[in-house]
Amino acid sequence: MIRDLPGTIEPAAGDPPPGLASDHPMRTLTRIVAFDPDGWTEQRRRQVVSLFDELADDWSSRDVPGREAPVIDALDRGIASAPPADRRVALDIGAGNGINTRHLAPHLPVLVSVDISFEMVRNAPVGPAMRVQGDASRLPTPDGAVDVLVLANAFLFPAEVERALSPTGVVVWVNSRGTGTPIHLLATEVDAALPGEWAGVASTAGWGTWSVHWRSP
Repeated sequence: MIRDLPGTIEPAAGDPPPGLASDHPMRTLTRIVAFDPDGWTEQRRRQVVSLFDELADDWSSRDVPGREAPVIDALDRGIASAPPADRRVALDIGAGNGINTRHLAPHLPVLVSVDISFEMVRNAPVGPAMRVQGDASRLPTPDGAVDVLVLANAFLFPAEVERALSPTGVVVWVNSRGTGTPIHLLATEVDAALPGEWAGVASTAGWGTWSVHWRSP
């Protein structure tokens, strides 16, 4: 069950940074991979890699003041709403060139950024996290080893989340432009896609939306 929290961070002045439109094919693919266990095919994987390799050189243009608001709010208020636990190991999934990583690092002791695009990983600055080229459907981690899975504008692979997340782990779901984000799911849809019983909180921050999910006791 998702509990809505009131928004506390107003949008920055002006419009959000430009990006892919909400009706981009990535919107449909987001739903396919979240709700169809066989939806992530090799052909689709190659298409996604090609798209984000092409976007990599211009990706920093999206890094404008205010974009980080939903990420920081999710860490500050969202994780604080989860049952207390020692959460140390985190993955920044779909990290791109590290556009959110620097905001995550002060909050998470051990942070690894993962992206499927080699060009995105290549463009990421050295530090503050280890950089890995990887597919979020097959994360490079042992079972139950991750305490915080951050998916900011990233595909949700529910079975892999279930495998990789520790028993007290949390999923942080962020859409930086809210419903205008092409890779977008509502908090209730994330909750429905994850295996088993989950609880969570959701809110708005700046231009974006976020939700944090944990397994129900």
